[in-house]
Amino acid sequence: MRKRMSIYNSGEQARDLHQATLSRRPQLNRSPLSRDECLNMLDYYSEDYSTFAPWTGDGQHTTSASSQTSKIQSQPSFDLLEPSPTRLSDTEQDLLNVEPNSDIQRLKSTLDEPKCTHTEAWEAYSRIGSRGIAHLSHHSRHRLMQCLSIIRKKNRESMFRYLSVVDDMKALGLPLTEAEWNSAIAFTAHAFERINAAGVESALLKWKEMEQQAQVKSGHVTFNILFDMATKAGKFVLAEMILKEMEARGLKKNRHTRVGMIYYHGLKGDGDGVRRAYREFVKAGEVVDTVVMNCVIASLIRAGELSAAEHVYERMKLVLSQHTGRQIPNLHWTEPRDLGRILDRAARKHRDRPDELRRVQEQQFLAPSQHTFAIFVEHHATRTGELRRIGSLLAEMQDLGVPMDGRIFVKIFKGFAFHGGERYTTWTKARLENVWGSMLGILDQRLDSVKLNRWMAVWAMRAFEKCSGHEETLQIWEELRKRWKRDFAELATTQEMVSDLLKRAVKHAAAAPAKVYI
Repeated sequence: MRKRMSIYNSGEQARDLHQATLSRRPQLNRSPLSRDECLNMLDYYSEDYSTFAPWTGDGQHTTSASSQTSKIQSQPSFDLLEPSPTRLSDTEQDLLNVEPNSDIQRLKSTLDEPKCTHTEAWEAYSRIGSRGIAHLSHHSRHRLMQCLSIIRKKNRESMFRYLSVVDDMKALGLPLTEAEWNSAIAFTAHAFERINAAGVESALLKWKEMEQQAQVKSGHVTFNILFDMATKAGKFVLAEMILKEMEARGLKKNRHTRVGMIYYHGLKGDGDGVRRAYREFVKAGEVVDTVVMNCVIASLIRAGELSAAEHVYERMKLVLSQHTGRQIPNLHWTEPRDLGRILDRAARKHRDRPDELRRVQEQQFLAPSQHTFAIFVEHHATRTGELRRIGSLLAEMQDLGVPMDGRIFVKIFKGFAFHGGERYTTWTKARLENVWGSMLGILDQRLDSVKLNRWMAVWAMRAFEKCSGHEETLQIWEELRKRWKRDFAELATTQEMVSDLLKRAVKHAAAAPAKVYI
């Protein structure tokens, strides 16, 4: 049995991981940030010397690429066609008269649970058959769609689940709401691990179906989803077209659109554009919170301005000490999303009442979060390879009382897979074993923020294969399998991925025997 080693070695490096306990909710901020203080969260140096064409506000830049004309024309038209309503056949109508069975009753009971999850809803639904949804009330159907749409990270499996229910409803002529179509578009875009051209094209076709066949009009959420997917796929001309169409329909930019604009400029590598978009966000009267600042940090890093991102991080720590004290809340992953919708409504409601808006800002928490640290760890693990900087970040994370997050383990394992197994590397086998021991210890604490999942397992296997060799990797996988206590369907998928990984590693080792450096 491998002896677990402490991750802290004062003679070699800073604390790599911590085991911070869950912190209490912070006291309300009694000293709200002014607009100027919000603006000063970023540096604005050298903005006049940007090499990027300025954003004109109408979705166009001062320079245009004629070579992209054909690409624009190839996108689905925004014009609406005549709808083709779906009617129930006599056979389908007869099915509605069949008495519901016990599986349908169990599904209804599952959906009545306030904390019904995506997996629970799908497992209950899969027992009733494709026609069973006809026996659900209007409320139960939409509750089912709501539960299936709430998932931390969309993937191919969750997409197939959601869209299969959409197809069942369409086959019976049951209408979908705008929100349900929006979720269908979002799931379609995430058909692959990363949003790409194929995912964007499929999502645009789904949008076309929503407006042309179902005759459901798009709102702010629809266009924000479309803009986000086009941006992440690097389809910047399409993203501009979407903004122009949104404006043509009289839909003004809201909070989510403006946050998307910050990220848009980051992906384009335009740091000054990030600054302009953030400044416009503040001047528009939107409420600044940690989610917005995390977007700014990620965007500046994407634009190649790590020092500027570090500046924002330091300002967030300063705000924490000066305005809110040192207690950082431990939020469930759904809470920031819900809060974003609330803040969007609040900003629109109090746009012309500065005092009320300041009160809303007063309630917001502005400090480094788990996601803040995950952004920096990802960058150093995959780009710079600065393990020592990761160690200092995690030490600060512990000092601030921010609970550990499972995403950070994934990113650290990714760093070992990228940089380990080489002579003179700081990403050594001994340090990997320290990280592994710390992760097992935190898993034993059963924290909600750290749970064993597919990507944690896959990147851990890649890290050990790179740093320790095949035999030890097999031992690690066996230990992980014994600890898997949830979603056994995901375990089967993970095992298949790990098997493929190990087979490839064996072939590679046969061609060039691996060298292990400790």
